[in-house]
Amino acid sequence: MDEEQEELVPGTDDDSLSENEDHCLPIDKPAVNYKHSIFSVEHTKIEFITVQVLLIFSTLCVLVLLPLYMEAVNAKGDVYSLIFTNTLLSTVLFTIIMVIIKFVYSKHDQIHILKLPMRWPKLALLSILYFFCGVIIVYALDRKRVVCHLQDPMKGLMLVWAFLYYFFFCQRFMCLRRIFSVTLIIVGLFIAVDYSLCNEFRCRGYDRLHVADDRGQWTWKVHTMWTVVYIIGLALCAAYFTLLEHMLLTTIEMPQETNSAALLATVSNTVSTENSCFTRDTAEDTYLYKKISTVHLAMWLHVCGVFVVIGLFWTDFIPEFGKGSNASTFLNYTFNGIRCHFDLNQKDCSNLSIFSWPFLFAYLVFVITSLKFLILTQSAVYTVATMTTALPLAGIWWSVFHMVPLQDGLLVWSPSFSGELISSFLGLPIVLAGLYVLCKSHFRDCYWSRMISNHSLPSSHLT
Repeated sequence: MDEEQEELVPGTDDDSLSENEDHCLPIDKPAVNYKHSIFSVEHTKIEFITVQVLLIFSTLCVLVLLPLYMEAVNAKGDVYSLIFTNTLLSTVLFTIIMVIIKFVYSKHDQIHILKLPMRWPKLALLSILYFFCGVIIVYALDRKRVVCHLQDPMKGLMLVWAFLYYFFFCQRFMCLRRIFSVTLIIVGLFIAVDYSLCNEFRCRGYDRLHVADDRGQWTWKVHTMWTVVYIIGLALCAAYFTLLEHMLLTTIEMPQETNSAALLATVSNTVSTENSCFTRDTAEDTYLYKKISTVHLAMWLHVCGVFVVIGLFWTDFIPEFGKGSNASTFLNYTFNGIRCHFDLNQKDCSNLSIFSWPFLFAYLVFVITSLKFLILTQSAVYTVATMTTALPLAGIWWSVFHMVPLQDGLLVWSPSFSGELISSFLGLPIVLAGLYVLCKSHFRDCYWSRMISNHSLPSSHLT
Protein backbone atom coordinates (compact mmCIF):
# COMPACT_ATOMS: atom_id res chain seq x y z
CA MET A 1 0.00 0.00 0.00
CA ASP A 2 2.96 2.28 0.43
CA GLU A 3 3.37 2.34 -3.33
CA GLU A 4 -0.21 3.58 -3.78
CA GLN A 5 0.41 6.40 -1.33
CA GLU A 6 3.55 7.49 -3.09
CA GLU A 7 3.26 11.05 -4.31
CA LEU A 8 3.78 11.81 -7.96
CA VAL A 9 6.54 14.29 -8.55
CA PRO A 10 5.45 16.97 -11.05
CA GLY A 11 7.77 17.53 -13.99
CA THR A 12 7.98 19.11 -17.41
CA ASP A 13 9.35 18.16 -20.78
CA ASP A 14 12.15 20.68 -20.31
CA ASP A 15 13.57 18.62 -17.43
CA SER A 16 14.92 16.12 -19.94
CA LEU A 17 17.05 18.77 -21.58
CA SER A 18 20.44 19.82 -20.32
CA GLU A 19 21.10 23.33 -19.16
CA ASN A 20 23.33 24.08 -22.16
CA GLU A 21 20.67 23.17 -24.75
CA ASP A 22 18.46 25.72 -26.44
CA HIS A 23 14.76 25.01 -26.03
CA CYS A 24 13.04 25.06 -29.39
CA LEU A 25 9.85 26.76 -28.31
CA PRO A 26 6.58 25.97 -30.12
CA ILE A 27 5.25 28.84 -32.13
CA ASP A 28 1.78 28.66 -30.58
CA LYS A 29 3.09 28.87 -27.00
CA PRO A 30 5.70 31.61 -26.85
CA ALA A 31 7.66 31.83 -23.62
CA VAL A 32 7.12 35.18 -21.96
CA ASN A 33 10.27 35.09 -19.86
CA TYR A 34 12.57 33.68 -22.51
CA LYS A 35 16.10 34.79 -21.69
CA HIS A 36 17.99 34.45 -24.96
CA SER A 37 16.85 37.72 -26.46
CA ILE A 38 18.19 39.67 -29.41
CA PHE A 39 17.77 43.38 -29.89
CA SER A 40 17.43 43.89 -33.63
CA VAL A 41 16.81 46.75 -35.98
CA GLU A 42 13.20 47.61 -36.68
CA HIS A 43 12.50 47.03 -40.37
CA THR A 44 9.60 46.50 -42.74
CA LYS A 45 9.07 43.56 -45.06
CA ILE A 46 9.63 45.75 -48.11
CA GLU A 47 12.95 46.99 -46.77
CA PHE A 48 14.05 43.46 -45.91
CA ILE A 49 13.12 41.99 -49.30
CA THR A 50 14.68 44.96 -51.14
CA VAL A 51 18.00 44.48 -49.35
CA GLN A 52 17.86 40.74 -50.02
CA VAL A 53 17.18 41.16 -53.75
CA LEU A 54 19.93 43.78 -54.07
CA LEU A 55 22.36 41.44 -52.31
CA ILE A 56 21.56 38.59 -54.71
CA PHE A 57 21.90 40.68 -57.86
CA SER A 58 25.01 42.56 -56.72
CA THR A 59 26.61 39.17 -55.98
CA LEU A 60 25.58 38.01 -59.45
CA CYS A 61 27.19 41.08 -61.05
CA VAL A 62 30.42 40.48 -59.10
CA LEU A 63 30.48 36.82 -60.21
CA VAL A 64 29.95 37.75 -63.86
CA LEU A 65 32.25 40.77 -64.06
CA LEU A 66 35.22 39.53 -62.01
CA PRO A 67 36.59 36.98 -64.54
CA LEU A 68 36.14 39.48 -67.39
CA TYR A 69 37.83 42.16 -65.29
CA MET A 70 40.77 39.89 -64.48
CA GLU A 71 41.26 38.90 -68.12
CA ALA A 72 41.37 42.57 -69.13
CA VAL A 73 43.70 43.77 -66.36
CA ASN A 74 46.27 41.05 -67.14
CA ALA A 75 46.82 42.52 -70.60
CA LYS A 76 48.93 45.39 -69.20
CA GLY A 77 48.91 44.97 -65.43
CA ASP A 78 48.28 42.30 -62.81
CA VAL A 79 45.62 41.40 -60.27
CA TYR A 80 47.45 43.27 -57.49
CA SER A 81 46.71 46.52 -59.35
CA LEU A 82 43.07 45.37 -59.52
CA ILE A 83 42.92 44.78 -55.76
CA PHE A 84 44.74 48.00 -54.85
CA THR A 85 42.71 50.21 -57.22
CA ASN A 86 39.36 48.87 -56.07
CA THR A 87 40.28 49.08 -52.39
CA LEU A 88 41.45 52.67 -52.71
CA LEU A 89 38.49 53.81 -54.84
CA SER A 90 36.03 52.01 -52.56
CA THR A 91 37.48 53.81 -49.54
CA VAL A 92 37.16 57.19 -51.23
CA LEU A 93 33.61 56.53 -52.43
CA PHE A 94 32.45 55.15 -49.07
CA THR A 95 33.83 58.28 -47.39
CA ILE A 96 32.02 60.56 -49.84
CA ILE A 97 28.76 58.62 -49.41
CA MET A 98 29.10 58.75 -45.62
CA VAL A 99 29.61 62.53 -45.65
CA ILE A 100 26.58 63.00 -47.88
CA ILE A 101 24.17 60.84 -45.87
CA LYS A 102 25.35 62.38 -42.59
CA PHE A 103 24.19 65.81 -43.71
CA VAL A 104 21.13 64.62 -45.65
CA TYR A 105 19.58 62.11 -43.22
CA SER A 106 18.94 63.29 -39.69
CA LYS A 107 19.11 59.76 -38.22
CA HIS A 108 22.84 59.72 -38.96
CA ASP A 109 23.57 62.92 -37.01
CA GLN A 110 24.87 61.00 -34.01
CA ILE A 111 27.47 59.16 -36.07
CA HIS A 112 30.93 60.70 -35.95
CA ILE A 113 32.73 59.93 -39.19
CA LEU A 114 36.19 59.96 -37.60
CA LYS A 115 35.09 57.75 -34.70
CA LEU A 116 35.62 54.01 -35.10
CA PRO A 117 32.39 51.97 -35.30
CA MET A 118 33.88 49.40 -32.92
CA ARG A 119 37.07 48.90 -30.94
CA TRP A 120 40.13 49.07 -33.13
CA PRO A 121 41.41 45.51 -32.40
CA LYS A 122 38.09 44.09 -33.62
CA LEU A 123 38.04 46.39 -36.63
CA ALA A 124 41.63 45.53 -37.53
CA LEU A 125 40.95 41.80 -37.18
CA LEU A 126 37.89 41.97 -39.42
CA SER A 127 39.67 44.05 -42.04
CA ILE A 128 42.76 41.82 -42.09
CA LEU A 129 40.62 38.68 -42.39
CA TYR A 130 38.41 40.16 -45.10
CA PHE A 131 41.15 41.50 -47.35
CA PHE A 132 43.48 38.58 -46.76
CA CYS A 133 40.84 36.10 -47.91
CA GLY A 134 40.03 38.43 -50.82
CA VAL A 135 43.68 38.46 -51.92
CA ILE A 136 43.86 34.67 -51.65
CA ILE A 137 40.71 34.15 -53.71
CA VAL A 138 41.68 36.62 -56.44
CA TYR A 139 45.19 35.21 -56.78
CA ALA A 140 43.78 31.67 -56.92
CA LEU A 141 41.47 32.64 -59.79
CA ASP A 142 44.17 34.58 -61.62
CA ARG A 143 45.27 33.09 -64.95
CA LYS A 144 43.34 29.84 -64.32
CA ARG A 145 45.40 28.65 -61.36
CA VAL A 146 42.16 27.00 -60.32
CA VAL A 147 40.83 25.36 -63.48
CA CYS A 148 38.12 27.45 -65.04
CA HIS A 149 35.18 25.06 -64.76
CA LEU A 150 35.72 24.68 -60.98
CA GLN A 151 35.91 28.37 -60.07
CA ASP A 152 32.22 29.29 -59.78
CA PRO A 153 30.81 25.92 -58.57
CA MET A 154 33.25 25.79 -55.66
CA LYS A 155 31.97 29.13 -54.35
CA GLY A 156 29.02 27.20 -52.96
CA LEU A 157 31.39 25.81 -50.33
CA MET A 158 31.09 29.14 -48.52
CA LEU A 159 27.63 28.14 -47.30
CA VAL A 160 28.90 24.73 -46.18
CA TRP A 161 31.71 26.39 -44.23
CA ALA A 162 29.30 28.89 -42.62
CA PHE A 163 27.01 26.00 -41.68
CA LEU A 164 29.90 24.08 -40.12
CA TYR A 165 31.03 27.14 -38.14
CA TYR A 166 27.57 27.25 -36.61
CA PHE A 167 27.81 23.69 -35.30
CA PHE A 168 31.40 23.97 -34.11
CA PHE A 169 31.24 27.36 -32.38
CA CYS A 170 27.62 27.96 -31.36
CA GLN A 171 27.08 24.81 -29.25
CA ARG A 172 23.31 24.98 -29.60
CA PHE A 173 20.69 22.87 -31.31
CA MET A 174 18.88 24.05 -34.43
CA CYS A 175 15.19 23.62 -35.02
CA LEU A 176 14.31 21.21 -37.80
CA ARG A 177 12.75 23.92 -39.96
CA ARG A 178 15.98 25.92 -40.01
CA ILE A 179 18.16 22.86 -40.61
CA PHE A 180 15.87 21.78 -43.43
CA SER A 181 15.98 25.23 -45.06
CA VAL A 182 19.77 25.52 -45.11
CA THR A 183 20.18 21.89 -46.17
CA LEU A 184 17.66 22.44 -48.97
CA ILE A 185 19.69 25.40 -50.26
CA ILE A 186 22.91 23.35 -50.18
CA VAL A 187 21.23 20.52 -52.12
CA GLY A 188 19.85 23.00 -54.65
CA LEU A 189 23.27 24.57 -55.13
CA PHE A 190 24.84 21.16 -55.72
CA ILE A 191 22.25 20.34 -58.37
CA ALA A 192 22.70 23.75 -60.02
CA VAL A 193 26.49 23.52 -60.31
CA ASP A 194 26.84 19.76 -60.80
CA TYR A 195 27.08 19.92 -64.60
CA SER A 196 29.63 22.74 -64.58
CA LEU A 197 31.62 20.94 -61.90
CA CYS A 198 32.02 17.83 -64.04
CA ASN A 199 32.26 19.26 -67.56
CA GLU A 200 35.92 20.07 -68.32
CA PHE A 201 35.17 21.24 -71.85
CA ARG A 202 32.86 24.16 -71.01
CA CYS A 203 33.46 27.20 -68.81
CA ARG A 204 31.33 30.34 -68.61
CA GLY A 205 29.49 29.45 -71.79
CA TYR A 206 32.62 28.86 -73.87
CA ASP A 207 33.19 25.38 -75.32
CA ARG A 208 36.76 24.13 -75.51
CA LEU A 209 38.12 21.50 -77.86
CA HIS A 210 40.88 20.34 -75.54
CA VAL A 211 41.01 19.89 -71.77
CA ALA A 212 44.39 21.64 -71.75
CA ASP A 213 42.65 24.89 -72.82
CA ASP A 214 40.96 24.97 -69.43
CA ARG A 215 44.18 24.57 -67.46
CA GLY A 216 46.24 27.44 -68.78
CA GLN A 217 50.02 27.32 -68.41
CA TRP A 218 50.08 25.49 -65.07
CA THR A 219 50.80 21.87 -64.16
CA TRP A 220 48.37 19.67 -62.25
CA LYS A 221 50.47 20.02 -59.10
CA VAL A 222 50.07 23.80 -59.26
CA HIS A 223 46.34 23.43 -59.92
CA THR A 224 45.94 21.11 -56.94
CA MET A 225 47.86 23.43 -54.62
CA TRP A 226 45.87 26.49 -55.67
CA THR A 227 42.58 24.62 -55.44
CA VAL A 228 43.38 23.88 -51.80
CA VAL A 229 44.33 27.54 -51.28
CA TYR A 230 41.07 28.57 -52.94
CA ILE A 231 39.05 26.38 -50.55
CA ILE A 232 40.92 27.90 -47.60
CA GLY A 233 40.14 31.38 -48.94
CA LEU A 234 36.42 30.53 -49.13
CA ALA A 235 36.59 29.17 -45.58
CA LEU A 236 38.17 32.41 -44.37
CA CYS A 237 35.48 34.41 -46.17
CA ALA A 238 32.75 32.46 -44.38
CA ALA A 239 34.67 32.94 -41.12
CA TYR A 240 34.70 36.69 -41.77
CA PHE A 241 30.90 36.85 -41.93
CA THR A 242 30.56 34.64 -38.85
CA LEU A 243 33.02 36.77 -36.88
CA LEU A 244 31.42 39.98 -38.17
CA GLU A 245 28.04 38.80 -36.95
CA HIS A 246 29.37 38.07 -33.47
CA MET A 247 31.25 41.37 -33.23
CA LEU A 248 28.33 43.45 -34.48
CA LEU A 249 25.92 41.98 -31.98
CA THR A 250 28.32 42.19 -29.03
CA THR A 251 29.16 45.81 -29.92
CA ILE A 252 25.65 46.97 -29.00
CA GLU A 253 25.50 48.95 -25.75
CA MET A 254 22.11 48.33 -24.19
CA PRO A 255 20.52 50.01 -21.14
CA GLN A 256 21.52 48.91 -17.65
CA GLU A 257 18.16 47.20 -17.07
CA THR A 258 18.95 44.78 -19.87
CA ASN A 259 20.52 41.47 -18.93
CA SER A 260 24.02 41.33 -20.38
CA ALA A 261 23.50 37.68 -21.28
CA ALA A 262 21.00 38.81 -23.89
CA LEU A 263 23.81 40.27 -25.94
CA LEU A 264 25.56 36.95 -26.46
CA ALA A 265 23.94 36.32 -29.82
CA THR A 266 25.38 34.09 -32.49
CA VAL A 267 24.15 32.36 -35.59
CA SER A 268 21.96 30.08 -33.53
CA ASN A 269 19.82 32.99 -32.36
CA THR A 270 18.44 33.27 -35.85
CA VAL A 271 18.80 29.66 -36.93
CA SER A 272 18.16 27.70 -33.75
CA THR A 273 14.97 28.82 -32.04
CA GLU A 274 11.48 29.46 -33.27
CA ASN A 275 11.25 32.67 -31.23
CA SER A 276 14.72 34.01 -31.91
CA CYS A 277 14.22 37.55 -33.20
CA PHE A 278 13.24 39.06 -29.85
CA THR A 279 13.00 42.81 -30.16
CA ARG A 280 11.63 45.61 -28.05
CA ASP A 281 9.14 47.95 -29.60
CA THR A 282 10.90 50.91 -28.05
CA ALA A 283 13.53 53.49 -28.82
CA GLU A 284 16.20 50.84 -28.31
CA ASP A 285 15.06 49.08 -31.51
CA THR A 286 16.81 51.69 -33.62
CA TYR A 287 19.86 51.90 -31.39
CA LEU A 288 21.91 49.53 -33.51
CA TYR A 289 20.95 51.40 -36.66
CA LYS A 290 21.95 54.72 -35.15
CA LYS A 291 25.12 53.45 -33.51
CA ILE A 292 26.44 51.30 -36.37
CA SER A 293 25.85 52.56 -39.89
CA THR A 294 26.60 50.09 -42.67
CA VAL A 295 28.32 52.75 -44.78
CA HIS A 296 30.34 53.96 -41.79
CA LEU A 297 31.45 50.43 -40.99
CA ALA A 298 32.26 49.69 -44.65
CA MET A 299 34.28 52.89 -44.87
CA TRP A 300 36.47 52.02 -41.88
CA LEU A 301 36.89 48.41 -43.00
CA HIS A 302 38.28 49.69 -46.30
CA VAL A 303 40.41 52.38 -44.66
CA CYS A 304 42.15 49.62 -42.74
CA GLY A 305 42.05 47.50 -45.89
CA VAL A 306 44.18 49.99 -47.82
CA PHE A 307 47.02 49.44 -45.34
CA VAL A 308 46.47 45.67 -45.45
CA VAL A 309 46.70 45.62 -49.26
CA ILE A 310 49.78 47.85 -49.25
CA GLY A 311 51.34 45.58 -46.65
CA LEU A 312 50.78 42.57 -48.93
CA PHE A 313 52.66 44.03 -51.91
CA TRP A 314 55.51 41.56 -51.37
CA THR A 315 53.24 38.67 -52.33
CA ASP A 316 53.62 39.68 -55.95
CA PHE A 317 57.34 38.84 -55.75
CA ILE A 318 56.73 35.19 -54.79
CA PRO A 319 57.29 32.78 -57.70
CA GLU A 320 54.11 31.02 -58.90
CA PHE A 321 52.10 33.56 -56.87
CA GLY A 322 52.48 37.06 -58.28
CA LYS A 323 53.24 38.28 -61.75
CA GLY A 324 56.17 40.53 -60.88
CA SER A 325 59.40 38.72 -60.08
CA ASN A 326 61.26 41.83 -58.87
CA ALA A 327 60.58 45.39 -57.74
CA SER A 328 60.88 47.03 -61.16
CA THR A 329 58.55 44.51 -62.82
CA PHE A 330 56.09 44.82 -59.95
CA LEU A 331 56.00 48.63 -60.20
CA ASN A 332 55.61 48.44 -63.97
CA TYR A 333 52.64 46.06 -63.82
CA THR A 334 51.03 47.98 -60.96
CA PHE A 335 51.42 51.37 -62.62
CA ASN A 336 50.09 50.13 -65.97
CA GLY A 337 47.17 48.39 -64.29
CA ILE A 338 46.16 51.53 -62.39
CA ARG A 339 46.66 53.72 -65.47
CA CYS A 340 44.40 51.55 -67.61
CA HIS A 341 41.52 52.13 -65.18
CA PHE A 342 41.55 55.81 -66.14
CA ASP A 343 43.09 55.74 -69.64
CA LEU A 344 40.77 57.00 -72.38
CA ASN A 345 42.59 54.96 -75.02
CA GLN A 346 41.13 51.63 -73.99
CA LYS A 347 42.33 49.69 -77.04
CA ASP A 348 45.76 49.35 -75.46
CA CYS A 349 44.18 48.19 -72.19
CA SER A 350 41.74 45.57 -73.57
CA ASN A 351 38.76 47.80 -72.73
CA LEU A 352 39.49 47.56 -69.02
CA SER A 353 37.20 50.43 -68.01
CA ILE A 354 34.20 48.58 -69.48
CA PHE A 355 34.62 45.98 -66.76
CA SER A 356 36.29 47.90 -63.93
CA TRP A 357 33.74 50.63 -63.26
CA PRO A 358 30.62 48.40 -63.38
CA PHE A 359 32.46 45.95 -61.14
CA LEU A 360 33.31 48.73 -58.67
CA PHE A 361 29.67 49.83 -58.53
CA ALA A 362 28.45 46.25 -58.04
CA TYR A 363 31.08 45.73 -55.34
CA LEU A 364 29.97 48.84 -53.42
CA VAL A 365 26.36 47.65 -53.47
CA PHE A 366 27.46 44.16 -52.44
CA VAL A 367 29.41 45.41 -49.42
CA ILE A 368 26.61 47.69 -48.18
CA THR A 369 23.81 45.17 -48.70
CA SER A 370 25.75 42.27 -47.16
CA LEU A 371 26.44 44.32 -44.01
CA LYS A 372 22.88 45.60 -43.89
CA PHE A 373 21.38 42.15 -44.39
CA LEU A 374 23.63 40.70 -41.71
CA ILE A 375 22.42 43.35 -39.25
CA LEU A 376 18.77 42.74 -40.15
CA THR A 377 18.93 38.94 -39.92
CA GLN A 378 21.69 38.67 -37.31
CA SER A 379 22.74 35.47 -39.05
CA ALA A 380 25.88 34.79 -41.07
CA VAL A 381 24.34 31.55 -42.36
CA TYR A 382 21.29 33.36 -43.73
CA THR A 383 23.49 36.06 -45.29
CA VAL A 384 25.82 33.60 -47.02
CA ALA A 385 22.84 31.51 -48.17
CA THR A 386 21.36 34.59 -49.82
CA MET A 387 24.66 35.38 -51.52
CA THR A 388 25.07 31.86 -52.92
CA THR A 389 21.64 32.13 -54.58
CA ALA A 390 23.48 34.02 -57.32
CA LEU A 391 25.33 30.86 -58.41
CA PRO A 392 22.37 29.26 -60.28
CA LEU A 393 21.60 32.66 -61.80
CA ALA A 394 25.21 32.90 -63.00
CA GLY A 395 24.81 29.49 -64.67
CA ILE A 396 21.75 30.76 -66.50
CA TRP A 397 23.63 33.92 -67.51
CA TRP A 398 26.53 31.97 -69.01
CA SER A 399 24.04 29.91 -71.04
CA VAL A 400 22.83 33.10 -72.72
CA PHE A 401 26.22 34.81 -73.07
CA HIS A 402 29.68 33.34 -73.27
CA MET A 403 33.13 34.61 -72.43
CA VAL A 404 35.84 34.23 -75.08
CA PRO A 405 39.44 34.40 -73.80
CA LEU A 406 41.22 37.61 -74.86
CA GLN A 407 38.05 38.82 -76.58
CA ASP A 408 37.65 42.60 -76.85
CA GLY A 409 34.18 43.70 -75.87
CA LEU A 410 32.00 42.93 -72.89
CA LEU A 411 30.28 39.64 -73.75
CA VAL A 412 29.27 37.57 -76.75
CA TRP A 413 25.56 36.87 -77.19
CA SER A 414 25.25 33.13 -77.74
CA PRO A 415 22.11 31.53 -76.22
CA SER A 416 22.29 27.76 -76.05
CA PHE A 417 20.28 24.93 -74.54
CA SER A 418 23.06 23.28 -72.57
CA GLY A 419 23.43 20.97 -69.61
CA GLU A 420 24.58 23.98 -67.59
CA LEU A 421 21.24 25.68 -68.27
CA ILE A 422 19.24 22.59 -67.34
CA SER A 423 21.15 22.08 -64.09
CA SER A 424 20.70 25.73 -63.13
CA PHE A 425 16.95 25.62 -63.78
CA LEU A 426 16.63 22.42 -61.77
CA GLY A 427 18.59 23.74 -58.80
CA LEU A 428 17.26 27.30 -58.69
CA PRO A 429 13.69 26.44 -57.51
CA ILE A 430 15.10 24.31 -54.70
CA VAL A 431 17.40 27.13 -53.59
CA LEU A 432 14.55 29.66 -53.73
CA ALA A 433 12.30 27.30 -51.75
CA GLY A 434 14.87 27.06 -48.97
CA LEU A 435 15.36 30.82 -49.03
CA TYR A 436 11.59 31.34 -48.84
CA VAL A 437 11.33 29.16 -45.72
CA LEU A 438 14.13 31.11 -44.05
CA CYS A 439 12.48 34.41 -44.98
CA LYS A 440 9.10 33.27 -43.70
CA SER A 441 10.64 32.09 -40.44
CA HIS A 442 12.40 35.44 -40.01
CA PHE A 443 9.13 37.38 -40.33
CA ARG A 444 7.36 34.97 -37.96
CA ASP A 445 10.13 35.39 -35.38
CA CYS A 446 9.94 39.17 -35.57
CA TYR A 447 6.16 39.06 -35.16
CA TRP A 448 6.37 36.93 -32.04
CA SER A 449 9.18 39.06 -30.65
CA ARG A 450 6.91 42.11 -30.72
CA MET A 451 4.05 40.18 -29.16
CA ILE A 452 6.28 38.89 -26.37
CA SER A 453 7.92 42.26 -25.72
CA ASN A 454 4.53 43.95 -25.40
CA HIS A 455 3.41 41.46 -22.76
CA SER A 456 6.62 40.76 -20.86
CA LEU A 457 8.33 44.12 -20.53
CA PRO A 458 7.41 46.44 -17.66
CA SER A 459 5.74 49.69 -18.56
CA SER A 460 8.75 51.71 -17.46
CA HIS A 461 10.66 50.45 -20.52
CA LEU A 462 8.07 51.65 -23.02
CA THR A 463 8.14 55.03 -24.69
